[in-house]
Amino acid sequence: MVSGNFLFVIVLIVVVVALVIWIASISTRAKRMSAASDARLAAQLQEIADNPPVTKPFDQETPAERSEAVIEAASDDDLTPAQVESRTKAERLTELAELHDKGAITDEELAAARARILAE
Repeated sequence: MVSGNFLFVIVLIVVVVALVIWIASISTRAKRMSAASDARLAAQLQEIADNPPVTKPFDQETPAERSEAVIEAASDDDLTPAQVESRTKAERLTELAELHDKGAITDEELAAARARILAE
């Protein structure tokens, strides 16, 4: 006859082995996913390296060029024409003020962008 302690030890060993196998399978899956993610990132970085964006370095841009870039970045290309028209000048000016407060644009850039919006 098998004692209760012996059965308990056998069950405990089976549970521990099952946990080890489960953890190993999760680890293997995570490594595969990480390798795939690394490969996608490397491909994206290589694409950027092969086709760099056509821009001037920041220190070579004039304030007017920076203002144009800020206005383009501030406009949402994903919006429909009706949604773009529904954005008020006040909303666009508020967005510019927030960019200025964050230090993303200079006083001159803010003034130039503000003048363009108000002139529309």
